[in-house]
Amino acid sequence: MKKKIFLSILSIVLTVAAVFSCFAATLSLHTSNSSATLDESATADKPADAQNSDSALDIIYTSLPDCLHSITNISKKTYVKDSMSLKQGDIKFFELTNDEEATLLSFQSSDTRVITVDSGGRIDAIGAGTAKVTAEFSNNSAAEFKVTVTSDGACNDTAPNMFSTCITGNEDILAKNQNSDNDKNLYLIKVNRTQNCVTVYTYDENGEYTVPVRAMVCSTGKNNQTITGTYGIYFKNEWHALFDNVYGQYVSGISGNYLFHSVPYYSPQPDELEVDEYNKLGTQASLGCVRLAVADAKWIFDNCPLNTTVTIYDDDNPGPLGKPKAIKITDKKCGWDPTDNNDKNPYNDKAPVIKGAKDCTVAQNSKFEPLKNIKALDTCSNDITDKVEIIGNVTTSRKGVYKVTYSVIDTLNRTATTDIYVTVK
Repeated sequence: MKKKIFLSILSIVLTVAAVFSCFAATLSLHTSNSSATLDESATADKPADAQNSDSALDIIYTSLPDCLHSITNISKKTYVKDSMSLKQGDIKFFELTNDEEATLLSFQSSDTRVITVDSGGRIDAIGAGTAKVTAEFSNNSAAEFKVTVTSDGACNDTAPNMFSTCITGNEDILAKNQNSDNDKNLYLIKVNRTQNCVTVYTYDENGEYTVPVRAMVCSTGKNNQTITGTYGIYFKNEWHALFDNVYGQYVSGISGNYLFHSVPYYSPQPDELEVDEYNKLGTQASLGCVRLAVADAKWIFDNCPLNTTVTIYDDDNPGPLGKPKAIKITDKKCGWDPTDNNDKNPYNDKAPVIKGAKDCTVAQNSKFEPLKNIKALDTCSNDITDKVEIIGNVTTSRKGVYKVTYSVIDTLNRTATTDIYVTVK
């Protein structure tokens, strides 16, 4: 208690001393100037002296705020918040209490090469390093915290599949099985005929196939023409003739003429796809085979050896990973499967797009509508505006510049991202 009283008295003494020091310096400056003026105008009358006195007061009053401003900075209360660790590319927001929000003046970054911060407290991790974010408030206080940014260290092996629409899970258990010395078949395939969904399982610690690792959308036979029961893959062909003079790519036989294969092609060429049939994926559409997108048919072809167990059944629940959505082809003149990773596939260079996102200026206290004029299209030009995610904190009651990020991911796991800046005046 005594220590606090001593510190308070010391603070007052230092403040008073600084005021008098500033006042004395200003007065000394004026006296010097005034003396020079009187020497030059020795014949001046009294009213002129009175005028000089008024000028002296003006100088003192004008100069005092600069001194007091320095004192204010010395006594500003700055409190430190918990530090934060981010990876390059991360976005976080400076969290404020209601009282802090009401008195906020500005945000500042000590090093924009490491982090940037906008008027809404949005922090973007730019480069590896450490920097401080400071929030200034109108009650002569400030809050700051340290931000450490590290390299994301992203590895290509963990990058999402940008061709298949599949859903994956339990990668850790699958990786453990893949690296084990066990010669047990890695996979078992289950086909839900009712839901047109294929789920692939790997084995658990007891050797039972209970761990789902991949779900794929499919088309089974119209009017339940696909057989049910348990079978084993018995042959494979990269291209195989089907009924009605069409061809399937990446074919794996289930039983007899019942096969896993791609959506049919008019000829054994990857740009001769039956587009209308492709757009039926997810519904019963075949003559009995299990149709898949090329990426998924190829996955079974490449990863599930002969004698892999295949069980076909009916259930209203698509499976533990759910049923993926199929992507629809809008360009009927393009005969390629969008999921085919063939080097010549024109869809390889396509990705979602976000339209209508532009920098703008809004009036203070007006309404900012982030989705106004925004439209997003997927790799095949389907409207996916409802999937757009927005990151930003535009506070129109406070003037400043705010960063807003729009992003979208389509069913092929391909992404689009764009930033705009909103200026509130």
